[in-house]
Amino acid sequence: MKLLASTYFTELKQFVLGAKKRIWVSCYVATFNIRKKGDRVFSLFEILRQRQTAGVDVRFLIDRPRLHKPNYHAQQFLIRRLKSWGLPFWVAPSRTTCHAKVILIDDSVLLGSHNLAKSSLCNPLEISILVDDSPAITASVDRWFEGCFESPDWEYYPPGLYRIRDVYP
Repeated sequence: MKLLASTYFTELKQFVLGAKKRIWVSCYVATFNIRKKGDRVFSLFEILRQRQTAGVDVRFLIDRPRLHKPNYHAQQFLIRRLKSWGLPFWVAPSRTTCHAKVILIDDSVLLGSHNLAKSSLCNPLEISILVDDSPAITASVDRWFEGCFESPDWEYYPPGLYRIRDVYP
C-alpha cells in the first residue's frame, strides 16, 4: 500500500503503461484539452487507447451529465470522445451520482480523491492510495465494478461505430 499525492499522475501513468489485463476506471469528471500537446490527462487517454489496441480491457464508469451540475459540459465532451475513440463506458443511473474515483489496473487499485483533471492532478490537497498488495481489496473492487457493469440501471455504450450525429449531437 502506498499513499499518493503529488506523484499520483506519474504512478498512474506507469501502471497504465504496464497493464496487461484490464484498466477499469470510475471517475466523477475527466477534463482535458485535445489541442494542447502538454495536457497530461489527454496524454493518459492516448495511452489508454493504445493499451486497448494492445488487447487490454479498458472500461469506464462515468457520472450522468445533468444540466444543473457544474460537470455537465465536461461529461458531454467526455462521452463524445469515448464514443469516437471506441472505448466502452457505462453512465450512472438516473438520479444518482457516480462520485467514486477508483481505477483497477490488473491486480492493483488506485482509489482516493483524484479526478482525471488538471486541477485535480495539480492540487496538493488531493490524495489517493495505491493498493497493490491486497488480493482481498482487489477482489472487492472487482466485484463492485462487475456489479455496476451488470446492473440494468447503468446505461451501457459499447465500443463501436457511432454515427456522427450520435457522437456530436
